[in-house]
Amino acid sequence: MKRIFTILALSLLAISSASAQSDIWKAVVGPYTNANGEIAISDPHTVIAVDYTLEKEQTIVGPYARYAMKLLGVRPSLVEKTIFSVKDVKLSVACGNALKAEAQSQENQTLVASYLGSEDEFAKISPDLMSASTISPDEAAAQAAQAIFSIRKSRNDLITGEAGENVFGAGLKDALEALDAREQALMELFFGKKVITTSTHRILCPIEEGVMEYPIAKFSSSKGVMHTSASEGDVVKLTLANAKSPKLSNIPEADPRDKTTLQVRLAAQTDCAVMVGDKQQCIVSLPVFELGRTVNIANSGAVKK
Repeated sequence: MKRIFTILALSLLAISSASAQSDIWKAVVGPYTNANGEIAISDPHTVIAVDYTLEKEQTIVGPYARYAMKLLGVRPSLVEKTIFSVKDVKLSVACGNALKAEAQSQENQTLVASYLGSEDEFAKISPDLMSASTISPDEAAAQAAQAIFSIRKSRNDLITGEAGENVFGAGLKDALEALDAREQALMELFFGKKVITTSTHRILCPIEEGVMEYPIAKFSSSKGVMHTSASEGDVVKLTLANAKSPKLSNIPEADPRDKTTLQVRLAAQTDCAVMVGDKQQCIVSLPVFELGRTVNIANSGAVKK
């Protein structure tokens, strides 16, 4: 399934001094000399990656669907439909190469269509036709239903041994699998095909200072995930809440008037949630620089301005 849309994330400058301290993230702010003696500029930003798993369920009506109730006693779907659902959502802080990640290019592929049918279409010639004689759809459906019952009897005879004592072991297994495949092909003529496709996609959402809510997409059960500008569907949004003011646990803060100190940005642990309409899909606590604070620490010499 092709990626429906992409949210581009801003490229970040290298932050080689950024590290984790207990449950918060910190990074030097502005120019500094890193451990290799090189001048670098750090501008801490947070980009949240939203990874969602989308399920597409496609129902394809069988050619004998209208006869199923009469011949088999079960009412099948008479309308072809496609239903999308969001099965899983995961949140994480994107960094490094993830910020520049684009949809992987598709390799050139050659598809050879089969006239025997596939997962999402029926065979060109129905598998229940055994001769060139022309019969009505009603008769064809009745014969297909009778073939299903005959296969079930044959399977039962093989299992009970009434079909012959020479069919056993691997031969019996192969015979039962062949009967199962044949019955499945005939059943699909009445009840159609159900094709379920699952795919995972990523949206990168750059965080802005003071902004607590980010519409990132729209979702419709009939069309799937769409761009935020779509005229229909529920809004998919990333929300931030309950940011905890970060603190340094082992390093004392220095006087900000001291010109020899380093400025360090501390990320605030924040509750990040994804909502589809009024339904919350997931919530996780992540460090967010834009909701944190900037402190000054003594220049230890390991990282110098």
